[in-house]
Amino acid sequence: MNKAKLILATNIDNLLIKHEAFVEPHKKVWAKLIKETKDKSLSKWIGKKDYFRGVNLAMDKIMPKATREEKTLQVRTWYQEEVIKYIQDNPNCVDKLIAKRLEQLKIRYKLILMTSNTEKHIEKILSAAGLKGLYDEIIASETEQEPKKADLINDLIEKYGKPEYYLTGKEDEETNLILKNKDVKVITKDEIDSL
Repeated sequence: MNKAKLILATNIDNLLIKHEAFVEPHKKVWAKLIKETKDKSLSKWIGKKDYFRGVNLAMDKIMPKATREEKTLQVRTWYQEEVIKYIQDNPNCVDKLIAKRLEQLKIRYKLILMTSNTEKHIEKILSAAGLKGLYDEIIASETEQEPKKADLINDLIEKYGKPEYYLTGKEDEETNLILKNKDVKVITKDEIDSL
């Protein structure tokens, strides 16, 4: 009888793809929002935890008749397209050593990517990064929703069960706390060889 593989969930930001590939596109989208609204006061939202409140204010001005979902879809599409372009223009932002190690770990673990990137764009991001096919499953956010880590974690557990490990490349206190409270061992990329 085959024993089911343990689940190894990961993020992508600063694990497989350098953080700058997600930060620089944010800057470009904010510049676009500020330019289109002619509202420089929106810059106070850049880098804040609740930045999406500022995004919503900008999109209300840019698309006043659209629904909240349509506005969120549009701004997230702009962002995801900028991420893809950044990766294509900067192929060295991909950590090929971590990708190779994860490929080796697929023998023992079911690899699941948990990402706040959108379902619509994550395959394109992985393809641009040369990582298509690395993951067995992907948990991503809906394109028209604000990205919320707690929802993604709950989706992951509901669909596939509790992961044995969550491998991360960045310090994300909110995500790590939620996972630890669900008895998931959080490890960093520096600890990947312990798997």
